[in-house]
Amino acid sequence: MQIGGTTPLWIAARVLLYDRVDDFFRRRDMVLKTFDAEDIHDLRVASRRLREGLTLFAPCYPAAEIIRLARKTRQVTRLLGKIRNADEALLFFASLADELDGSCRSNLEELVRTFRKNRGKGIKGLRSGLRESAPATVRDLFLRTINSPSLFTAPADSVDLFAPLSVFAREALGARLADVVKLEPAARHAGATEAQHLLRIAVKHYRYRMEILARLIGTCFEELHASLKNYQDVLGKMHDLDVFAGIVREEGFPPDAEKPVLDAIATKREDLFAGLTRLLETAPFEAIGERVRNAL
Repeated sequence: MQIGGTTPLWIAARVLLYDRVDDFFRRRDMVLKTFDAEDIHDLRVASRRLREGLTLFAPCYPAAEIIRLARKTRQVTRLLGKIRNADEALLFFASLADELDGSCRSNLEELVRTFRKNRGKGIKGLRSGLRESAPATVRDLFLRTINSPSLFTAPADSVDLFAPLSVFAREALGARLADVVKLEPAARHAGATEAQHLLRIAVKHYRYRMEILARLIGTCFEELHASLKNYQDVLGKMHDLDVFAGIVREEGFPPDAEKPVLDAIATKREDLFAGLTRLLETAPFEAIGERVRNAL
């Protein structure tokens, strides 16, 4: 169905959430066939987009039903997170072992072997977990729920389900952008790892919400989306490096092996922070938000 700015909210919610549910279960089926690292990543992203869609359109449905669906989706996100994080660590430390010489190389190679061994065990758990958390029958539950908006039973303080989608979208996107803008100043400091982590999450939510509402944004969507993806990539890699540094410290490498590894991680993080600083100057969040509002 064609969705536009004048489409009533309750109709748009059904169509756009259907897209997210369909994508989620299609990617679930692909993971159960391949267990490929990229397919696992795609399913994890699909689960997050679905959760953002449920949050976005929650005012259109009974709260208990949305909470139920969100809980089931969150189970899959968490299930995938552990193995996806391990895959990222495996790739990073394997690459770092190729870059570094000396005594640290053997320690890194041993760490990589451990990750590879644990991945096999993780795949077994993922297979059973997906079948339990997101069986094919649950898809029908999602579809029944999203096809039954609270047209005549909405709470008095709820949104107008007959309002144009563009009106709802402008407010909904503005709320996510406000979270990003609020966190940005603290994240501008190089050592503010927690602030940068929170900004990464806020950017992710804004990006997913914008993706769900992409049909309203028009020709400028690709450019604006690319800027947000750049932010998320840089912030995500910075966070990964913080996690990887913690793994090295916990592994208890000998001092002569730990120092060059942590130094290499710190150098990579400094380069990424410089990239974040450039992004904040060349593609400020307020400018992205203004162009999105104008497009709506």
